[in-house]
Amino acid sequence: MPGYIIVDVKTRKILLICAAVTVATFVVGILIGYFSAKGSNDKKMPLPKYNMADAIRSECKSGDSKSTTWRTYFDRYVERHTRKHMCINDPTECWDFDLPRHYIAYHLGDKSINIDGKLDEEAWNEAPWSETFVDMRSDVYPKPYYDTKFKIRWDDERLYVGAYIQEENLWATYDKHDSSIWKENGFEMLMDVDGSMFNYKQIQINVLGTMMDQILYKSPMDAENGKKVNEKEWHAEPKKAVYYDGTVNKPGDIDKYWTAEMSFAFSKLYELYDSKPQIDDVWFIQFGRSEQNLTATNGKYEKVKGSSTDWWSWQPCDAINLHLQDRWGLVQFKKNLRDRKFRFEKWHIYKSLFDMMDALKKYKAINGAYTSSIEELDVPPYLLSGACVHVPEIKLSNQKVTLPDGNETTIRDFDVTVKSKYVSHAPAHIRSDRYVQFKN
Repeated sequence: MPGYIIVDVKTRKILLICAAVTVATFVVGILIGYFSAKGSNDKKMPLPKYNMADAIRSECKSGDSKSTTWRTYFDRYVERHTRKHMCINDPTECWDFDLPRHYIAYHLGDKSINIDGKLDEEAWNEAPWSETFVDMRSDVYPKPYYDTKFKIRWDDERLYVGAYIQEENLWATYDKHDSSIWKENGFEMLMDVDGSMFNYKQIQINVLGTMMDQILYKSPMDAENGKKVNEKEWHAEPKKAVYYDGTVNKPGDIDKYWTAEMSFAFSKLYELYDSKPQIDDVWFIQFGRSEQNLTATNGKYEKVKGSSTDWWSWQPCDAINLHLQDRWGLVQFKKNLRDRKFRFEKWHIYKSLFDMMDALKKYKAINGAYTSSIEELDVPPYLLSGACVHVPEIKLSNQKVTLPDGNETTIRDFDVTVKSKYVSHAPAHIRSDRYVQFKN
């Protein structure tokens, strides 16, 4: 039988045809698969018609949607991750990418301001108010129940700040200079005049006109081994006054507001530099307010036992902490009141530095040390796309220092270099203590 099959011509033709059909079918299947795969790789998938926040919400529908707390936690998660995945499609978007709150301070020109606390001069009336304050952590939290806002003017010698603080219970007990005003109800401002994040000034004032002022060489969060970073011997030497509509420290009525009016010599704010703002200069600035929960006992205000302080600020900080300079707002100095265009061309450089710093500190918190490999860091995609800056460079260093007790310790630091791709500025650097410097 085998021999018959081999020599039988008809059978042999049938076998050859079947084999050919099988091979052809196999080849066609491979080609179809190949070109289908190639086509799916080359073809751009349509982008979702909703943003990142909507995408997260559509996928995460569990939880107690009726709970205010749950919604706040969820909105905070969405806020953080939406910002984290933001991309830049065109270099023209770089300068204002994720720009924080900003304000234009106009020169007084031929106007003048009398420091009496009332904010009623023409110079104040023609200046815009800032946005009202939000919860210091984020504006996804409930809106503060009292309004707070400010105005800024300047002349060739001084900076002028006016603040409106709505309040139904005017209360303050601190009447000595440099008291801890934040422990009661107070208004404060923090200023970094040269963009270095170092040597910034903090000023607080209460409804009695009592002031606390100090210079901080860097944020207390960045102090090595608990070293002192502030100097209360520095004084702003301000001109200041407060005005209020109501009665101070007298429960039983409903007060309305108080206003603070302050001016500071640039020679004191710059302190180590003989300088003053130039047109279009930008300062990093933050404003904050502490509000206590009060009750009336025996004709006096007292803080409700066990209650917490409400913290509000102009620019949200993502934490109850005003000493995070990389999370402050921006103030630009201009002369022409008709010039309402805010533009800070270095912003994309600062943002790149700040995002790199956050990523490196997060990496160290998890792994115990910094890394010089950007691929290991949780950085936003725009930093790697090259849209605004060249891919940042990281250098690590170790420095031995002697502690007050005589023992030695090693301080690990990083130096991140960022260079703009479309604006002519010197490369900028940031260290782990938030110190920023532009170097040629």
